[in-house]
Amino acid sequence: MKDLIDKPVLVHPHLTTDPAERQGQLGTVSHVSYDNEVIEVSFADGRRSLYDTDALLVLKPHSELFRELMDALKQMGPQDFKTLLRISMILENGTPRQHYEALGMALVNEQVLRFATTPLSSRLELTLPQDRDRFWEKGAGR
Repeated sequence: MKDLIDKPVLVHPHLTTDPAERQGQLGTVSHVSYDNEVIEVSFADGRRSLYDTDALLVLKPHSELFRELMDALKQMGPQDFKTLLRISMILENGTPRQHYEALGMALVNEQVLRFATTPLSSRLELTLPQDRDRFWEKGAGR
């Protein structure tokens, strides 16, 4: 889970309750609380806010995004396709700063946002079993 620190995240633009009023804003993960799945997000202005993992969006992995992009090619307008292809290429070869910018590119419209992102909670569900297995392999669970 330490690999989440400095990961770019987007506060869900349609979040209904956000005391920090950061809906649709980009930030980076600055702290993770494992017991209650609360993520602290730092923003460009230096402020920090706490969010549940399902309130934050992250980009899908390159392979998943590219595969889905190719499957949906015929149902998508050319501009959205180009934007998503650029995001996919950045995910494959970009720097961490470019990944942050790619997440911002996903805000261009609802279709691109829906297509390129997934809730952070769904990414954690995929990684937690692996973390648990590594825990047991090291003998820590004995």
